[in-house]
Amino acid sequence: MDCNIRKGALTLCAAACALGLSGCAQSITHWMVNLRTSQGDAALAKPSLPEAKKEFQLALALDPKNEHARAGLAKSLYLTAKADFAASKLDEAASDIAEALKYAPSDAATLALANDIDQAKIRREIVVANYPLYGSINAALKPVFKEIAAGNHEVELEVKAFSSDFDTAHLTKAIVESYDLEDEAHRMGLRLITYRGLVQSGQEKAKTPAESEAPSLLPIP
Repeated sequence: MDCNIRKGALTLCAAACALGLSGCAQSITHWMVNLRTSQGDAALAKPSLPEAKKEFQLALALDPKNEHARAGLAKSLYLTAKADFAASKLDEAASDIAEALKYAPSDAATLALANDIDQAKIRREIVVANYPLYGSINAALKPVFKEIAAGNHEVELEVKAFSSDFDTAHLTKAIVESYDLEDEAHRMGLRLITYRGLVQSGQEKAKTPAESEAPSLLPIP
């Protein structure tokens, strides 16, 4: 729990007591907890995960055992971990899911995601151990994915243009670009085959069938 959040919540309660409202302190705390959990629920519905996490943390600073706040924070952390995992932020996902398990140790979805993340971390360790330079190859492939996506978009635009003006020149251009796209996709496939061979073999310049056929398709650091 963030110390600043806890201190802020406690300061509010202390202020209430200082004003001679000690008899109402419990009801004020209850009201504030309900307000925070309500705002946390609303943030989850948007969804705005950082906001939801903050609201549930504030609620727990006032009432650490509040089940609503604990469940809300657990869900916020689970969804954050799920998003990080999908975005290839493995370490961030691992941290979030470990925190989520503190509040929902028996939740099936949280446990399943935690297992998926653990397995991914193990596979990452194996890949790094076998082929330490895998990252530079992966980075070199990313621009090609963008080129393929851009080429596909151009084909779509030409077909769309034909639907507007019925000029078959657009279809002709779409056909030419689709052939280029097919060739690039094939080359990309060979790159991926070579990449997989390198990672699995653990040899930084291992010779695979795909590499022998097209040695210049995959940049080897």
